[in-house]
Amino acid sequence: MEAIQTLEDRCHEGIIGPMRSVCPHDCPSCCSLEVTVEDGRIAKVTGADHPFTQSVICGKVREYAERVHSPLRVTEPLRRAGAKGDGRFEPIGWDAAVAEIAERWRAVIAAHGAEAILPFSYAGSMGQVQYHAGHPLFHALGATQLDRTICVSTAYTGWRATVGTVTGNDSEQMVGADLVVLWGINAAYSTINVMTLVKQARARGAWVVTIDPYRTPTAQQADEHLMVKPGSDGALALAMMHVLVREDRLDRDYIARATLGFDQLAEHVRAWTPERVAPIVGLPAETITRFARRYGATRRAFLRIGIGISRHDNGGMTCRTLACLPALTGAYADPHGGAGHARTRCSETSCHPS
Repeated sequence: MEAIQTLEDRCHEGIIGPMRSVCPHDCPSCCSLEVTVEDGRIAKVTGADHPFTQSVICGKVREYAERVHSPLRVTEPLRRAGAKGDGRFEPIGWDAAVAEIAERWRAVIAAHGAEAILPFSYAGSMGQVQYHAGHPLFHALGATQLDRTICVSTAYTGWRATVGTVTGNDSEQMVGADLVVLWGINAAYSTINVMTLVKQARARGAWVVTIDPYRTPTAQQADEHLMVKPGSDGALALAMMHVLVREDRLDRDYIARATLGFDQLAEHVRAWTPERVAPIVGLPAETITRFARRYGATRRAFLRIGIGISRHDNGGMTCRTLACLPALTGAYADPHGGAGHARTRCSETSCHPS
């Protein structure tokens, strides 16, 4: 069997594309790419035909060639020359860099023990080298261990506490939804293939709501923008639940079949009226009530939830609260409803371990 060549191997051979590749960045979309190579250099990057990504890629990746071949790209070790903050560096070579790092580590270990070394890296690029950089080495040293990400830990903890695992309905399901809620996610910028699906849903008549403290490009394209105060998303969800329970806009069969703890939840949200929540979230009580009624009246409602809402002191509980909403209306069971969080498709392997 002929050995599989990497894109880099083929570039060095001067093969002209386009050749199929995939975006390595830390984004749920994992876009399919076509890369054209001329004289051993990347000449052009475009989106490849794919049933999910649909030839769409972001501007950052479209300009990949410019970045890869930029004269400003750091391709060798540099040591700071002068005072910190001066911005002056000089090349020192790989052997010298490795030797200096090893010498410093030996001194730290001798003086304080290996746990005084704290490795921190994550996944700007999702390649095996970058994503797993140095793990075996640091384990062998006995360095301090920590969660590999500060990005989604609280969000995933809250989601697991409610749903049981970090999964959800496929984003592709929203194309057939009647209501799409983009909650705390600037999809037009950070999850562009989800935005492609949102546009398709809207074209067939879906009402699109963005919940975000900022007037983002996504909010500008929505039918309705609920500009909540930062960190108040959980309070809005509680007020929505209050309306759903008070007006019996519930799927009681689904609640009985697939949930636990409804009676306790219903008792808890009784106190979270839209009037109480209005000053917390910065929206009129009438707006909150109207939105809750729309959500409760629309079984085919799809929530696409971003991870930014988890980066507050109540972030984990906020994600847990939002995960309850589709359970109250039975939207999780609808072919075009439910909720998705962080993962673009529940069937694909996430970039974050679950």
